[in-house]
Parts: sequence; C-alpha cells; structure tokens
Amino acid sequence: MKTQKLITGLLVLQVISCIRHDQKVQTTIKENESPNYSGPIIDMHCHAFDQIFFGGNDYLNPLTGKTYKASSTVDSLRIETLAKYEEHNVVKAMVSDGELWFDYAPEKIIIGNDHHNSIDELRQRFKSGKLKVIGEVAPNYDGILPTGESLNKYFDLAVELDIPIGYHLFPGGPPGGAYFAYPKTRAFQGKPLQFEEILFNRPNIKIYIMHAAWPYLEDLKALMYAHPQVYVGLGVIDWVLPRKEFHHFLKGLVDAGFGERIMFGTDQMIWVETIDDAIEAVNSADFLTLKQKEDIFYNNAAKFLGFTEEEIKTHKSQ
Repeated sequence: MKTQKLITGLLVLQVISCIRHDQKVQTTIKENESPNYSGPIIDMHCHAFDQIFFGGNDYLNPLTGKTYKASSTVDSLRIETLAKYEEHNVVKAMVSDGELWFDYAPEKIIIGNDHHNSIDELRQRFKSGKLKVIGEVAPNYDGILPTGESLNKYFDLAVELDIPIGYHLFPGGPPGGAYFAYPKTRAFQGKPLQFEEILFNRPNIKIYIMHAAWPYLEDLKALMYAHPQVYVGLGVIDWVLPRKEFHHFLKGLVDAGFGERIMFGTDQMIWVETIDDAIEAVNSADFLTLKQKEDIFYNNAAKFLGFTEEEIKTHKSQ
C-alpha cells in the first residue's frame, strides 16, 4: 500500500511539473510574440490614374503565384482604394497624380507629381497648395540614371520648396519588364550609390528611395550610413516579393540600425488587394517589436513629412 501511494505521489508531482513547464513555455512564447499593429498608417506610395493602368488586367505575380484582381474603372479604383484605407486606418497617403482624388478625400491625400511635369508647372502647383511631394520620379523607364543632367532641376526644386522627393530605385517594373513594357530600363539603374554626389551637393534634401532599392541591400546600408537624410519606402516589395525575401531584406535594414528611417508604402496601382498584403507583410515580421512596426507604419513618415504634434495626436486618437 505504501509503495502504491509513493508511486501515485510521484506521478502527481510529474504531472504538476509538466503543467508548470507547459505554462512557462506558453508564457515565453507570448512574451516573444510580435503583436499586430493596428494604429494609424501612412502610405508613402500610391497612384491615381485618369485612365486605367496596365490595360485593366488582373496581375499574376510570377514570384509568388498569387493573382490580384484589377479595378475595372478609374472611379472604382478610387472608391475601392479609399475603402481599403478606411478599413486599415490609413490616415494619409502620398498619391502620385493625387489631384485626381484630392477632392474626394482632402484630409487623406498628399498630392505627388513627377518629373514629367515642367519645373514651372510644379512650382505653380505648389503655390496653389496642390503639390506636397515630387514623386514618383522614375526616369529609369526612359533609360535615364539619377545622375542624368535633366534631373538636377528636380532635385534642386525639392530643396527650394522644402518638400520631399520620392525616387524609384528598382531593377525595372514588373519582373522581366524590359522585354515587354520598358525596353530602356536596366537592372543596374537601381543601384543606390549613384546618389552619393546628388546628396553631397544637396545635404538638406528630403529624399526617400522608393522600393528601398531592393535588392541592393549592402549598397543601401552604405548609403544610409553615410547620408542620414536618406529614408526608404517599402512600396511594392512588401507584396511583390516572396514573404521570406521581403523579411530578409527588411531585417537587414533594421539590424543595421535604420529602423527609424523606413516608411510603409504599398505602390498600389490598380490591384487594391495589394494593400492588404503589404500591411500583413510588415505585421507578420516576427523580428519587429510593436514599437518598430509603429515606426514603420506611421512614426517615421510623420517625422519625415513634418507633421505637427497636434496632427499626430489627432491621428493616434482615431
């Protein structure tokens, strides 16, 4: 009888020990989890169109195998995009050709215009309050490098007006785009160290590199280390790249100490589901703390754009 009681007691102790161990493991997992961010978001890269882009076609992403359904008209594109912004608490969005949408959401749209406008046109838009960012500047589609002489006046204008310029650095447009859509673009045109002299000559320029110059991670780290005025946006790479590759690239920037100069973006064109995937791509990065996610989704862009404390307080109270 004593032996049986002893065995029973030992079994009870073993069960209790297992329960405590399981609770400890669960607690550790919870402590190490990176919760989703649900506060205000600033999208630093979106597009409006006066005619439907990309032929209005759905997009099969060859890198992930996912198909994105296209909006059918420019009106449905605007309506669906703004609805997604409401769903995800996107309080501000830098929209190229944003004047097309501004009257529908003036509190939300940050108007951007690019280098296809003349300097006089951009200056006049600025004076009328209808230009806040020079972007998306993407001359690589015409085979022009950042160092091209024709672009100097746009960098100078950004400094003169004290507004940001958003510059496209990416190895093309869609994968293989040089073979069917953009025959003048080349992958090497996306190298970030081309900006060295542009930045040295304009140390006060407010510039952010769209697409974070993927895949040139090491060159980008060198540029950001040498030039603390450089910010980057995550538009397109947070949904067009396989998730593992995007996280690898993002982690490289964060681990290098640049987490406070990374800004969220979607590069939403005509496939509004990309907004969902872009947000989820950052939220699923388990190497980011909640504070780091908040920085990427909102704080860094608010600082870069010069929002007042009152504006920030209003956004965060929504």
